[in-house]
Amino acid sequence: MSSNGKNGPLHGLKVLDLTEHMAGPYCTMILADMGAEVIKVEKVGKGDSSRGMGDASPRNAYFRFINRNKKGITLNYKSEEGREIFLKLVKSVDILVENYRATVMQRAGLDYDELIKHNPALIYAALSGFGYDGPYKEKGGFDLIAQGMGGIMHVTGEPDGPPTSVGLPICDLGTGMWAASGILAALHERTRTGKGQRVECSLLETAIGFSSWTSAGWLADHKEPQRMGSRHRQNAPYQRFATKDGYLMIGASSQPIWERCASALGKSEWKEDPRFVKNTDRRANRAELERVIEAVLADRRTEDWIKILDEAGVPCGPVNNYEQLFNDPQVKHREMVVHASDEELGEVPHIRSPIRLSESFVGVRHTAPKLGQHNEEVLGGLGLKNDDLAALRDKQVI
Repeated sequence: MSSNGKNGPLHGLKVLDLTEHMAGPYCTMILADMGAEVIKVEKVGKGDSSRGMGDASPRNAYFRFINRNKKGITLNYKSEEGREIFLKLVKSVDILVENYRATVMQRAGLDYDELIKHNPALIYAALSGFGYDGPYKEKGGFDLIAQGMGGIMHVTGEPDGPPTSVGLPICDLGTGMWAASGILAALHERTRTGKGQRVECSLLETAIGFSSWTSAGWLADHKEPQRMGSRHRQNAPYQRFATKDGYLMIGASSQPIWERCASALGKSEWKEDPRFVKNTDRRANRAELERVIEAVLADRRTEDWIKILDEAGVPCGPVNNYEQLFNDPQVKHREMVVHASDEELGEVPHIRSPIRLSESFVGVRHTAPKLGQHNEEVLGGLGLKNDDLAALRDKQVI
């Protein structure tokens, strides 16, 4: 899937990206995929800390994934000359995104209250570990810390095991997604009022926001939710099961599906078994239900059971490793892996945005920038000449 020259739905919007690590860059990646011009500002000589991840090359896969479609500049905006350039940039953009601790920009004299004096229409998005105020505002936040504090680890893992983290940076990614949603809402309101506003998101609040049914249950009855492994809290059987050669997810989440499932497994008598008749019975006897189902599934391979269950209208799917995932025919058909050309790296694979629009292109246009790659283009657009840029480099302002 290529852009075919199409502009994205956010074409014409300019974003000043002061973020690093994961949550902030993921937010600005979403905006860039949608066509916004994102100008990523990095530390002079160092860049985003994620440039040192993976193989530690300046353009490793971790950095490339969340910084595609962006322009990159280096700027020490805490210096006098750098501050002047920074404020010119602020006046030229629609959105600023940063993910420092809550007081960092305030101490630098570049917080929202100061910047709207220079650009009253500015949408200022602040992503942090714990929020802009409160007793933890100075505390540094990371994904796994938020997973622990926000209850995610408490409900993740096997019932007899310790609290476990989700295998992906879910709080980082979720905070980036919430921030992008908030930015789009603020932009829509700006069309009515002409005014910008601050958008706030935090890793902790993302974790709590994702808790859904577990928090709803606790708030209703104050009973602590228990770890369930791969099991669904409200329905059985709806979980992972072992087969002859791997694992299979079965989602018999309603009574009709359960009855079709029992028949497909060759055990129609289960529909009349008092242990398994209703969902409440199956949940009460979940251990026995799992035992008898896995005894049946052990006779065939995962792909055989998927064919049988699909034909019976029972939701199911394999538990894929990554090789299986990227060779799945549906994943290939939907072109979830796309490529962008790079003079240095060749054709670079990327996971495309999960969003498709019928009239606009959302996706990968170009690879992540080299450190300071667009200094001349972006800063030249502010009126700086080659001699000015050379002087700024000598002073390590850029």
